[in-house]
Amino acid sequence: MEINLRDNIVVMLRGVPGTGKSTWLQKNQVEDYAISLDKLRLLLSNPIMLPQGYYEINQKVSEKAWKLSYELLKSRMKNGGVTFFDATFMSKYLINYVKDLAHQYRYETLIINFNSVGLDEAKRRNAGRWGTIRYVPDYVLDDMWSEGTSVTIEGVDVVDYKDVEIIHFK
Repeated sequence: MEINLRDNIVVMLRGVPGTGKSTWLQKNQVEDYAISLDKLRLLLSNPIMLPQGYYEINQKVSEKAWKLSYELLKSRMKNGGVTFFDATFMSKYLINYVKDLAHQYRYETLIINFNSVGLDEAKRRNAGRWGTIRYVPDYVLDDMWSEGTSVTIEGVDVVDYKDVEIIHFK
């Protein structure tokens, strides 16, 4: 599937932490067209130290980060062009909220699915993040995977990340 950066489309990147969503954005040189929940959380708060002795991105600012992300998405849709949305999107509610918002602006929606990476590989990659703010405990990955794999996605095209080609401005 081709995605042209001029197209009016919201592209949700879907997968548990460690599946390669942010890395995919970097490799495809589209970070400038992306809204990242983790980056917004880091703008709203420094990382926090947990009782287990490691730092993590402050999840207590997630609600504010989501509200801000929706305002940024609206602004981008008013101006036209693609927006990549870097979050897990393992919840049906979040997928439908973004889909409905995009529909209001006559935007198409697409999900790039990273779940083909698999939970075991995501955990392996995540283990390599130990000691950084990007590390997520395995039980969180398990819970997200369980919720996400039970979701039936309706009204949004879904494509595997390996099957996407980006058409850049020329």
